[in-house]
Amino acid sequence: MKTTNLSFNMIPFGVVFLAEQDVTPAEMRRDLENIKKLGFNTIVLYPPVSRWEGNPPGETAFGTIDAIMDGCAELGIKVILELQGQFMQEADAPECHGYIQNPNYRENGFHNKQKETLLARYFHDVAGHFRGHPALLAYDVFNEIGNDSRSPETVGAFVEFLRKQYQDDIQKLNRAWGAYFKDFDRIAALPPDYRVWSWSSVVPQRDWLRFRSHDFADQICWWRKMLKEIDPSTPVFIDVLGSDVLHNRTEPYYGVSDWDAVRESDALGLSCYANMLAKSWWERDAWLWPQFWRHGRSVAGTKQVFISELMTHNRSLFPLEKSSMSDELRLWSYQALFHGIQGIIYWKYRPFRRGRQVSGRGLTDFSGHPNHFAAQASEVARFAEKHAGGLAAATPDDAGCAILFDPEAERLYNAIGIGFGEGSMPSFYTDTHRGWFRGLWLQGIAPSYVTPGQLEHGIPSNIKVLVVPCLAGVSAALVSTLINFVQSGGVLVTESRFAILDENGNLWSHAPGAGLHEALGFEEVNFSARFRDSIALESHELVFHDDYFQELRLKNNSRALLKTQGGLPALVESSLGAGKCLHVPFILGHKLEFSESESNALGYFEKLFPCFRDALYPVVETIKKGIKTDVSVLLDKNGEIYMAGICNYSEAPDTVVLAAKAQDANAFLPDGTQVKIADNGLLTIEIPPRSIQAIHFKSFFDVFNTSKP
Repeated sequence: MKTTNLSFNMIPFGVVFLAEQDVTPAEMRRDLENIKKLGFNTIVLYPPVSRWEGNPPGETAFGTIDAIMDGCAELGIKVILELQGQFMQEADAPECHGYIQNPNYRENGFHNKQKETLLARYFHDVAGHFRGHPALLAYDVFNEIGNDSRSPETVGAFVEFLRKQYQDDIQKLNRAWGAYFKDFDRIAALPPDYRVWSWSSVVPQRDWLRFRSHDFADQICWWRKMLKEIDPSTPVFIDVLGSDVLHNRTEPYYGVSDWDAVRESDALGLSCYANMLAKSWWERDAWLWPQFWRHGRSVAGTKQVFISELMTHNRSLFPLEKSSMSDELRLWSYQALFHGIQGIIYWKYRPFRRGRQVSGRGLTDFSGHPNHFAAQASEVARFAEKHAGGLAAATPDDAGCAILFDPEAERLYNAIGIGFGEGSMPSFYTDTHRGWFRGLWLQGIAPSYVTPGQLEHGIPSNIKVLVVPCLAGVSAALVSTLINFVQSGGVLVTESRFAILDENGNLWSHAPGAGLHEALGFEEVNFSARFRDSIALESHELVFHDDYFQELRLKNNSRALLKTQGGLPALVESSLGAGKCLHVPFILGHKLEFSESESNALGYFEKLFPCFRDALYPVVETIKKGIKTDVSVLLDKNGEIYMAGICNYSEAPDTVVLAAKAQDANAFLPDGTQVKIADNGLLTIEIPPRSIQAIHFKSFFDVFNTSKP
């Protein structure tokens, strides 16, 4: 079904299909026919060239690829051509042209003239050959983006980046860096380790990390422009491995913020692997997957967001980690659609036949016969096709709740040194984000995400509650925006380490700084890293043992809603204008993510949540659900109830109770069976263990007026 509001005009559902030199045309045709029988409408083809057929050897060839593309056109299957990936040798084949690939495969050769010429030739060959093909859907210009280049060419580009940032004034840079350069050219002459200035300033490392991300975005812009000159009508996109809010993007493997990368992309692809979520991902996927997808949806904005790689089952038959799964594929797939993801591609169709992941991953057995995972995927594919129009237009309900995520905060923490040395926490910032999302999710709220860069003109009016986890560095402009938000009636929720630094890592004169202590009416007077006390929480208590904790001074417009046993404020509420701020004087996100006795941290959150619950406006309220049951509500283009999706990850059945606020709502299961909504507006659904239920809401008019499409 065509859906013209999406970047691809459809919801792609299918598999990655590797073009391999040892597969006969008859076998490839059989595979494509089986893919079609599964109800799939898309394959991702990699690589998009068959150089093994080159004549002379090494030259670009398309024989096998042409056969696959033509077969897809006959069967009505669309094709995404994956042009580049984290392993470059299968794509532009540098060995053919004398370019020496760096052993560090995250050294992508950016700004190297030989590599740029090679890429331009490769893009011209592929796009020039396939433009206009009836099966062509899109180009994936880079799979699982990442960049850790410190080549001379890249360092030279960094210097040019600094010239622009500091208006070509070397003294401005010197003041920010705590350095004594005579001119910008001297920077390129030094080894590219920007931590050497860290005792006087963290800005050099922060600038380097900022450049890494912006430089990749610039590369995407160049690649996209190059492809559009050859083939102006085919969408160009990138995909990201993991998520900003789950994975530290300053680590060497990544280097690129999703928010920067999506700027130049027509759509956003997500590479989703369960073993990246957590060590015991099978115990936590119920709430970490929703965080992944809600963030992706927020990053994409109005662009289409889809899963470009969803892990099927085992990495190989020789796994180095617990990568094998059991029956999650069905749950994951439905859950993604329920959270507004607009397409799913599985990695991959067949198990690997060669290489280090030989035998790993796939929807078939070794002979190519679709297995029970394929059956699960097929079920979801048919559901997506049946509801394609509604799913394409739907947006997930965030109930007016958003979390502020700042890519610059991750860079600042890295530059300060968090994540390095003894006792380091490389995921310090993302860990607190994980905890906050989980706390909200357990209360039936799945928030959206915003960044400071999106708030230049204020906080959108649909956001009523803004949660700001562990944001140490804030600019005066952001502070002004936050104060205006609260004065206008918003609820701001913050935690310890909030606004103690400016955006360059320099200490404000108060905590929180930039005038926040005066506006919000609380100020840090002491900070302990070995705090010992407890908070009484009805049937249990939250115990601090050698923990981080702020001691606060409160002013007239603030009060302590909770205190420790020793009498210190443990939850502060302050009023300002028509709104309020709620401040937690410890890192609650970490407690929720790591607490040895997690019920204590969750108990604290249960005390905190009612303090801002009334500001939220879920279209369908979750009255009751289990701790491993996910409920997501999709809204139609008019902001009315479209569908509620429920995934029960527990080994036990669950009873979910929803409150439908629309009085004329009627609820139906996908087979058309009506679900009874009680007179009080409550809807009770029994969900068997490890299963899903989709509830389609229609108004009275929709149900009984058959003339309406």
